[in-house]
Amino acid sequence: MLKRPAVPAVIVKPETAAHPLREGLAKDINGPAFVADLLLQRGVLEKEQARDFFLAALGQSQSDRHGPVMLGMDNALALLLEVHRSGEKIFVHGDYDVDGVTATALLYQGLKACGFNADWFLPNRFQEGYGISYASVGKLHAQGARWIVSVDTGIAAVAEVAKAKELGLGVIITDHHQSSGELPPADAILNPNQPGCAYPNKGLSGVGVAYKLLNAVSLALRGETAERFLDLLALGSLADNVPLVGENRRLVKAGLKLLSVSPNLGLKALMERVGVERARITSGEILFKVTPMLNAMGRMGSPEISARLLLSETEEEAMGYLDQMAGENNRRRKLDQGITEQAVRMIDGDPALTESGCLVVDSPEWHEGVIGIVAARLVERYHRPCFVLAIDAEKGLAKGSGRTMTGFNLHKALAGAAHLLEKWGGHYHACGLTIKAENIPAFRGLMNAAAAEHLADNDFVPRIAPTVEIALAKLDEGSMQWLQRFEPFGPLNESPLFYSEDVELMSQPKVVGDKHLKFMVGKPGAAFDAIGFNLGYLREYVMDRAKLAKIAYYPEWNTFRGERKIQLRVVAME
Repeated sequence: MLKRPAVPAVIVKPETAAHPLREGLAKDINGPAFVADLLLQRGVLEKEQARDFFLAALGQSQSDRHGPVMLGMDNALALLLEVHRSGEKIFVHGDYDVDGVTATALLYQGLKACGFNADWFLPNRFQEGYGISYASVGKLHAQGARWIVSVDTGIAAVAEVAKAKELGLGVIITDHHQSSGELPPADAILNPNQPGCAYPNKGLSGVGVAYKLLNAVSLALRGETAERFLDLLALGSLADNVPLVGENRRLVKAGLKLLSVSPNLGLKALMERVGVERARITSGEILFKVTPMLNAMGRMGSPEISARLLLSETEEEAMGYLDQMAGENNRRRKLDQGITEQAVRMIDGDPALTESGCLVVDSPEWHEGVIGIVAARLVERYHRPCFVLAIDAEKGLAKGSGRTMTGFNLHKALAGAAHLLEKWGGHYHACGLTIKAENIPAFRGLMNAAAAEHLADNDFVPRIAPTVEIALAKLDEGSMQWLQRFEPFGPLNESPLFYSEDVELMSQPKVVGDKHLKFMVGKPGAAFDAIGFNLGYLREYVMDRAKLAKIAYYPEWNTFRGERKIQLRVVAME
């Protein structure tokens, strides 16, 4: 079992000063004060705005109904209509994460439904590598492709797209990642983050951009929207951690609603396998139960089985793919746990690493498919930006994944080290890179210099900042129903973290699953089970107390043996 986190968390009590509109808004919506607090935090100030926020219906905003058109959309649409007319073979080229896999399935199915001569391709992590590559271009050309339309990838594939053009292929790029400079010489580029694009939603996922293109094609050829594929959009968008505000929130909310009745046999079988009730789907269940299964295949090698699951035509076919995915997911879990433990021992045993502002750890023994998960775990544990590098000793190259916390922009940090990198890309909070092994020490130095420049000492102390304060006695089924209306949760619409004071302990805490803390809080008639994941090290601390001064938690429904009760998922306590 791993030791306790290196940095203890501090719980910051929510500000108690009431907003001047709080009481009136609570009365207008006929809801509790904490709901008014949450609405006001989201810029919702009056009753009509609250109605629109909770409804979050597609088409309710002007940008949903028409313009501004994404830069490149008119060109991409005209090209695809000509491809449709000519019957030339077009391949949808995706990537191996959930965003890329769902985007591939969405656009492929949509193009086939519109009568295109379409096929699809997803790269193997260890054969073709990330995104559009020389290898993937060569394979598709050999298979008779005349056109390639990328999804969730391609914006940085300058040389690879040039190669495709040399081979006589037409190329349409759809992506959402930020470009690192020169754009590829594609026939059309669809990306809200490309220079000069006025499309207001810069936070679209890769599958979101693919949906926008398919929607335009479907309207042009069939006179109908592509909304029947929003279940796939919801999966990919949640998995890619895009901001869930505005258009994204409306799209994902509609997609979650569709998931509850989706005719997609693969999705239906997957949700049954992982224990998701289709009538009560939440964003959290998708993130913690569904997407890990889909992600496992791409992390361990090829995402092809995940895509085939989403494209299954029979229940038997879907179940066969699920069996393969379950096995790979179990293997992924063991690998990620083992590598995390090795990295922790490496960091705790090296004072230079322990005291560094940015953690850069590497090993030739690590599997590149799980290093992103490991990096995220290390950021959570040490509360500092982290890069985990898997070295290929034969090639002298390392593939790395980075994760960070607020205050350290990974994309900007990598831009400052681009001269050391063979390949790189990503966002503020997550990135990927390829680097020569000999350059790792210099890279480590640059990342620590960037951390020293942008982070202060207090940035390294994790501060748990609950969103709203509530007395446990007021937490009931009605509260949970109000909370459900804020779904789907994600960046910029985070699941509210609750705060309560002077919480009475009603049972002796016990450690379950080697590292989790389970106990009961409240009072007779209003008691709640509480679970603190990875907080087992606090057992002795809790046992000596009759009350907890502060507790930060997420209230959630927990169903056990047919009984549904509110459970507190505790993240910190003092």
